[in-house]
Amino acid sequence: MTKLVCNYAAVRFLPYRETGEFVNIGVVAYCPQIDFFDFRLAERQGRRVTSFFPELDRQVFVDAVKVLKRELNSYRNEQKLVTECRPIREGDVKKGLGAFQALMQRRESLLHFAEPGMKVVDDAPAAVEELYNHFVNRTFATQPEYQEVVMMRRLASWLREWKLKDFYRRDQRIGDDDFHTTLPFVHEESNKPVKAIKPLDLDKPDTTAIYDHGDAWVQRMRRLDERHFMPKDMIFTVRFPGKPKCRGAADDIAAELKKIRAQVVPFDEPNHIQQLAKV
Repeated sequence: MTKLVCNYAAVRFLPYRETGEFVNIGVVAYCPQIDFFDFRLAERQGRRVTSFFPELDRQVFVDAVKVLKRELNSYRNEQKLVTECRPIREGDVKKGLGAFQALMQRRESLLHFAEPGMKVVDDAPAAVEELYNHFVNRTFATQPEYQEVVMMRRLASWLREWKLKDFYRRDQRIGDDDFHTTLPFVHEESNKPVKAIKPLDLDKPDTTAIYDHGDAWVQRMRRLDERHFMPKDMIFTVRFPGKPKCRGAADDIAAELKKIRAQVVPFDEPNHIQQLAKV
């Protein structure tokens, strides 16, 4: 299967240039190898936009999207572009790409294009859908591990604020060749890990997901402990769920971690985390 270079840009709704605040409301994409051009706009997400800009008349957004949709359709017709896949002459590739880049530069109204990006894809129409889901629907944020990435970034920011960042090494492998795991924040003394902090997201949609994710870390800690590799101060900063039934499952995981000498502290208690993080 021939790989395609997909040039794309997010469409941003920016009603107040004075503040620079914007909401992604669509994407445009162009694959010059096959003269493919398509776009997708969030025409029915006026409520989502006005929730971010509550003082704004929803009709302002609706009208702006209609104007852009008309312009993009006109651009496609003027350039004789297609939404299917067709091979074109090599000399026309550069011409088509130049026209797309020019399109990216002519947004001065409420809607404009973000800095263009590029990715290699197998299927051009599917790429448009994927890009839309990424930039507008933010599907990446629903991935199981994403919330822990956010938690790690927040914890890194706190450690900088608390003047503790230099005491912790990032993403350190703990263990040996037979068994090891990676911990995001590790403090070492004499080249030996003595304190580590691991954000743990247990705010899952159901108890099975909580047990699956939590048990994996309980088992990892047990194996490290059995092999005498577990840091003396092993701290889990936990995001607990709000639902009583789910909270019970999360409490079970916390209790199992405590049995193997790990300390568990809610992630929404930064003052407590700061005290435990001190070295």
